[in-house]
Amino acid sequence: MEDSVRKVPNGAYLPPQDVPQMEESLPTEHPTPSDTSHTTKQVTNTDKTASRSKNKEPVLITDGLTDVRERYHINPREIGHGHYGVVRKCMDRETKYWYAIKSIRKSKVSKIEILKRETQILKEVNHPNIIRLIEVHEDAKYLHLITELCTGGELFDRIIEKTQSDEGHFSERDAAKLVRCILDAIRYCHEEMQIVHRDLKPENFLFSSKEEDATIKIIDFGLSRHEEPLSGIMKTKVGTPYYVAPEVLNKRYTKSCDIWSIGVIAYILLCGYPPFYGDSDNQIFDSVRSGRFDFPSPEWDTVSPAAKDFICSLLKIEPTERLSALEALNHKWIQEQTGCDNRSQEIMHTSERSGTFKKFIGMQKLKKAALGYIATNLSPIEVGYLGDIFRKIDTDGDGRMTLQEIDSALMREDFSLDLQERLSHMREDLSLSGEETLYWKDFLASMMDKSLLIKEDKIRMAFEHFRQADDNCLRLSNLVEIFGGPSKARDIMGDIETYGDRLITYEEFRVMMTVSFNE
Repeated sequence: MEDSVRKVPNGAYLPPQDVPQMEESLPTEHPTPSDTSHTTKQVTNTDKTASRSKNKEPVLITDGLTDVRERYHINPREIGHGHYGVVRKCMDRETKYWYAIKSIRKSKVSKIEILKRETQILKEVNHPNIIRLIEVHEDAKYLHLITELCTGGELFDRIIEKTQSDEGHFSERDAAKLVRCILDAIRYCHEEMQIVHRDLKPENFLFSSKEEDATIKIIDFGLSRHEEPLSGIMKTKVGTPYYVAPEVLNKRYTKSCDIWSIGVIAYILLCGYPPFYGDSDNQIFDSVRSGRFDFPSPEWDTVSPAAKDFICSLLKIEPTERLSALEALNHKWIQEQTGCDNRSQEIMHTSERSGTFKKFIGMQKLKKAALGYIATNLSPIEVGYLGDIFRKIDTDGDGRMTLQEIDSALMREDFSLDLQERLSHMREDLSLSGEETLYWKDFLASMMDKSLLIKEDKIRMAFEHFRQADDNCLRLSNLVEIFGGPSKARDIMGDIETYGDRLITYEEFRVMMTVSFNE
């Protein structure tokens, strides 16, 4: 790239797409540290996962191999990581400007075309609310994307900060400003670039700085693609459970799927929790497919009718009835709330359901962990035929089934039609949620009759397992030891420190385990 393009002082980083820590670290230089925000992002696989290439020759994504360290001074401290690589800060040796470097290990990516497509799209786009790609480097093992460096944290962080501030509320104006920026970026993608993002969610937005009015940026175009030139119809099942549009689950959709996701984001901004939810990916998908949501009291009592109408206009179950990005920008709510003279409407967050979305996600993860524990402690009689099914699919006997093993089992047609259908749904939902393997306990929790898993004695057993022996309640801080350290605990509950040492009684735990199954 031209130097004039590279010499951009502002910054944002592109979070990794579900990347594990890299086996080999990048340069061990230690430039002067500065404050950064970090996030962990994910890339979900397409509905047909190719086997990883075992070719010893390097796979080329760009025109040639280069040494990124010749141009950039790389801080070894990670500011983000996921399944395929890590994100670090880097400094241009010539200009001394700081950027972010997203290093993706190519061998970890099942379809190298995904990286090529993401890189090409990032090169094409140019919008103030989309992450700016500075340049690309590639070596034998890694693809390195140099991007702006954002220090303001992700949209999730702002949601949490607002709900936990002394004020305890958002304003509709704050939410509308953010949504307007998101809509304008998607209008640009849809109408000017013919690009569909396909994975819009709060984790995929960063702020350029910590200032209150900092620019919001869309990041991570790993699932994006150009719109089909004639029909505009796409069929690959991709996305993230809470935000995916119902027609995506049915594998026949258009760019309107992005509008649905923006509707979900707007809903979360105004109340702190999602309109569609469940205790497993399958339940979330069922909720999304139904398209039914409401505006519960008291959180929504003070929200304007225009805001509710805006959300309903984006969350139409029929894609052709949804507003386009341009039409949404001209909606009464956006126009009124982003006007200079508008007096913002306060939105109070006082009920139990209005806890922050991160806390909501944490409780869902705790429930998933509890169901997994119950599943692994079932008797052979309770497990029944599921053990035989798992062993048939887990051909290498390592205690987990891969997408490839599920595909092979389905091709062999060793099971009844009903079971094949259940396995097929499980495989699709596994792919959509970004996982490539399913462990025995998670297989049981997914396939087992839920009425067995949520019996009173089973719930009590799980609660006793998680809580400390000398305490009548489950403390969130206990999970640090139970799950093997702070990082594992955060995987289950999110950032525990954000919420203090909250207590969970047995009754709360029991309700958490049973509520959606009884609805």
